[in-house]
Amino acid sequence: MAEPIPVLMYHSVAPELADWAFSLLSLDPGVFEDQISTLSSAGYTGVTLAELYDYVSGKGRLPPRAVVLTFDDGYVDSWVFAFPILRKYGFRATVFVSTDFIDRRNVVRPTLDDEWQGRCGREDLNWRGFLCEAEMKRLLSSDLIDIQAHCKTHTWYFVSRKIVDFHRPGDAFPWLAWNERPDRKYLYMEEDQSEFVPFGSPVYEHAPSTIAHRYFPDPDIARKLAAYVEDRGGGRFFERADWRDRLRRLSDEITPEASGERVESPEERVTRLREEIVLSKQELENTIGREVRFLCWPGGAYDKTAVEIAREAGFTAWTLAGAAGAGRKNLPGEDPAWIRRM
Repeated sequence: MAEPIPVLMYHSVAPELADWAFSLLSLDPGVFEDQISTLSSAGYTGVTLAELYDYVSGKGRLPPRAVVLTFDDGYVDSWVFAFPILRKYGFRATVFVSTDFIDRRNVVRPTLDDEWQGRCGREDLNWRGFLCEAEMKRLLSSDLIDIQAHCKTHTWYFVSRKIVDFHRPGDAFPWLAWNERPDRKYLYMEEDQSEFVPFGSPVYEHAPSTIAHRYFPDPDIARKLAAYVEDRGGGRFFERADWRDRLRRLSDEITPEASGERVESPEERVTRLREEIVLSKQELENTIGREVRFLCWPGGAYDKTAVEIAREAGFTAWTLAGAAGAGRKNLPGEDPAWIRRM
């Protein structure tokens, strides 16, 4: 009887960074090792997405108690912490990388192996940021880690004129800076990028880039709100108890110019999605020197157009949004192009 294959989704394996907007994505390395040790003791074997695809296609077999481990976003802690633990127990895994976030400095950082061997202390380990080309190639050379695609931008875009918040120090919208300065996206965990966008700028209703129909607001609204905040102390303005009410009233008084706002056309959206999906595959293949067949949708966000472009780009399979996975078990007879994760 065919066994269902669990595909587990991780993000970051690292000690918590209290000042990181997405710290909830981190799993402590000690807890992670407990999980991998438990899987190993229970007789589980880590397999690749290619092996899973062949199994679901009815073209291949898997060992008993097979499991697929996946890590989203390409954080450098996949190299620093996760990889040494996986190698210790002989587990294979896949890391999904968004190409805009690949570290351009290409400096190989010390890992948990170095700490275990006494070559450095925990305080010498740096897990802020993202994998570089050299680290990805070392992971691949181990034959334990596979690198696959996670689109290009992994960002959010405005989708309507509805204002839901305002940019301020310490907010939860680091992607505002990513969109303003994409050349420094890979550094956002290491430096304060909050001033890349003027404080007080409106945060409009938004959605992941792979499903957004992008809205371009009237820039005059942001200029007026930012000037108001700057005239009242800049970042210190947000120490006032009524800062939100003040900005909300002012934004309600500003009427956007008809010529100052627009929504991308269907043709523009298709062009953007091709860059998002097709270019990510090309860039990643050029970086690691290997074919990239599998795609993980950032945030589980996709629509019919995005999936059609992924298929045209040559991807073999892609992840299934959690809500759409009910009843699927990664079994032979199911559509192998869709990967259900837990």
